[in-house]
Amino acid sequence: MIIILIILVLAIILFIYSICHDKISFLTIKLSNIEEKIKSTLIKRKELIKDSEKIIKDIVKTEKEIYSGLSNLNDEKINMMELDRKLLVYISEFHLIKDKYQKLQKNEDFQKIAFNILETEDLLNAYKNYYNDNALKYNKLIKKFPIIIVTLIKRRKEKLFFDEKNINDLDYNDFKY
Repeated sequence: MIIILIILVLAIILFIYSICHDKISFLTIKLSNIEEKIKSTLIKRKELIKDSEKIIKDIVKTEKEIYSGLSNLNDEKINMMELDRKLLVYISEFHLIKDKYQKLQKNEDFQKIAFNILETEDLLNAYKNYYNDNALKYNKLIKKFPIIIVTLIKRRKEKLFFDEKNINDLDYNDFKY
């Protein structure tokens, strides 16, 4: 009778453990998938900026580098958040150049690039919001009982938000939910 009771308790513990592990794994996979989408969108954005540089040089008839340091982004080992920040600088330059030269606004290829850049901006904003929402769910989940036991066993850590802001730090200029 005692052996049956021990087996039953162990089965319940294993069942609870597997459910908790599945919940954590589900959100981890979700976050990983959205990270890949963000990464591919950032790469597309970088390629669009490179393509725009070629068109700008042709139309403005210059050989000088339009986006200084853009070619260095391939060499650097930077994370997605840093790449996003650096690309925003180039996107701002792109819009300034676009507004400055009327010839560019009349070029069909340049207009396609401008449209695609805006499209990537919308996609990135949606992906970032989705990532941050799921990071918040993940961070709340790993603190709940009995999931916290699995968190400790698996040594899971909280996820930072996409912009690397930490909900638990002492920086009150960060957004807090």
